[in-house]
Amino acid sequence: MNVRAKILMIVVLMTGFGWGGEPIDIRTLAYTDEMHIVAIDVGANPTNMPNAMLWDLPILLLYKQVDNFNAIDVDLLRAELTDDFVNGRYKPVVIRTKKDQDLTLNYMNLIGLGNAPQRLVQGVVCKNCSSKRAYSFSYGAEGDRSKFPWLTSIHAHGISYTIDNDGTRAGMNLTANAANDGLVAPGESRSYYYKQLDLPGVWPLHDHGNPSHTVSRGLHMALVVEGEEKVAPDHDFLMLFSDYPTYDDYLDEFYTQTFVPPFIHMRNANVMHAHALNGYAAMLPPRMNMAVAGGNTPWDAMRTDVLSNPRTPVYEVELGALVRMRLLSFGSATTHSFHLHGHAWWDKATSTYQDNAAVPAGSSYEIMFWAGGPPFRQFRFFNNYWDADEGSEPANKIPVRSGTGDWLYHCHIIPHVKHGMWGVFRVTEPGAGE
Repeated sequence: MNVRAKILMIVVLMTGFGWGGEPIDIRTLAYTDEMHIVAIDVGANPTNMPNAMLWDLPILLLYKQVDNFNAIDVDLLRAELTDDFVNGRYKPVVIRTKKDQDLTLNYMNLIGLGNAPQRLVQGVVCKNCSSKRAYSFSYGAEGDRSKFPWLTSIHAHGISYTIDNDGTRAGMNLTANAANDGLVAPGESRSYYYKQLDLPGVWPLHDHGNPSHTVSRGLHMALVVEGEEKVAPDHDFLMLFSDYPTYDDYLDEFYTQTFVPPFIHMRNANVMHAHALNGYAAMLPPRMNMAVAGGNTPWDAMRTDVLSNPRTPVYEVELGALVRMRLLSFGSATTHSFHLHGHAWWDKATSTYQDNAAVPAGSSYEIMFWAGGPPFRQFRFFNNYWDADEGSEPANKIPVRSGTGDWLYHCHIIPHVKHGMWGVFRVTEPGAGE
């Protein structure tokens, strides 16, 4: 490896290039009827772009589960969450409940408190600014430089609740009763109460104080309401689709109310226009560069033996395992989709087999299949897929169609793959990991 390649290797590894997000398996989550959640801002790079290519670290806004609100050390909490995010341990908050039970979400807004991250952009940043003008964008002590105060909330989809638990300010609700205010100021807290969750499914939860700014920066999570379980899969994965904003949005009307010339963002055109899975984006341009620097080709950018795992989840399951994937999209401006190589599933809505599922923003979708095998369809047997000599029946009863291997999954809106929305679904031989 030449000197240039070694330097690039060090730079990329320092940015967390080699760490991927952990899969979310719903089966590992305990049922709950009450949870304490905070919103907090962290400075962290959700992509595998080298930090040196950024003007400053992005300011992410994230929900985090805590034990309680007693004596919270904001800076310590922010440091812990930042460390988890940088090192691939971050998972979006997922709340698992049961149909017909009550749920209480105790919420505290910590955005801007303590040693909050700030953004400094120097140079010509607007049409009427002098060349020496600089803006500092902050959610804390310098928040008066921003147009809006950072009031946030939790807004739930699908389930039943009264207007005072909607997490919004809208219409005549506050005139009718001041207690109908669903927003929470920094440093304050409130509880959202949902009585008798009536509809099973996977539902979005997100901020509705200033959602056009906050949801795409990370203020979203998932609510899983379990109904009667008819099938018990071996794995029950949840995947969240989201979009980090373009770099332009850090300098939009929320801050300056001024025009920002496009040339300001040319250097960062591929930096923050990221499409993420479970909070991480495995952007292809730096992986292509890294492959070339290591003596390979740009076409080797998705190889994990050459470059290590992507930042997106790597799913490792045994051949024949029954897998359920629950997909939830927070796409800010577009529909996403899920395509898994070598696999297909039965689509109940269309009564057809599919291998690509569209998931519009705010929607969820569920699929089920055998890993390396055929689609799962109740009341149907797939003898034609048994991995055995013709005319014989295998003793292990493992359904095989595509078999083992590292199967690529990705959004089939192809530009979204470039900007990070892909990963690896690894099917291994039974007992291979023992």
